[in-house]
Parts: sequence; C-alpha cells; structure tokens
Amino acid sequence: MNDPFALDLTIRLLLLGLGSAMFVGSLLAYINKNKNKENFYKSRTIFLGIVGFIITFWTIVSLINN
Repeated sequence: MNDPFALDLTIRLLLLGLGSAMFVGSLLAYINKNKNKENFYKSRTIFLGIVGFIITFWTIVSLINN
C-alpha cells in the first residue's frame, strides 16, 4: 500500500459505517412500525434498507479483497 494517508481504507470504512447505519436504522424502523402512531413509509424504509445492505456487502467484499 503506497498511500501514506490510507485514504482508500478511510473511504471504505466510512462507506461501511454509512451502509451499516442505513441498514440497521431501516431494520429498526421496520420492526418498530406498530409502536409509533405516526405515518410509516414502508416502501421507502425497505428501499433504504436494501441500499444500505448493498453498500455494506460491497464494502466488506472490497475490504476482504484488498
């Protein structure tokens, strides 16, 4: 690794944090949908959960591959 500031690793770890936060947050929102009496956007929650899972999975694979 010739990167003195480890920017590649930093970007990958930031993406891992972002993707996992999106996935876990959407999962918890979907689980707690009946406890709140507010509007619940099911399709948006599922979409953001899937996007978060894809980002997390892709980042883990790229970290393992490197």
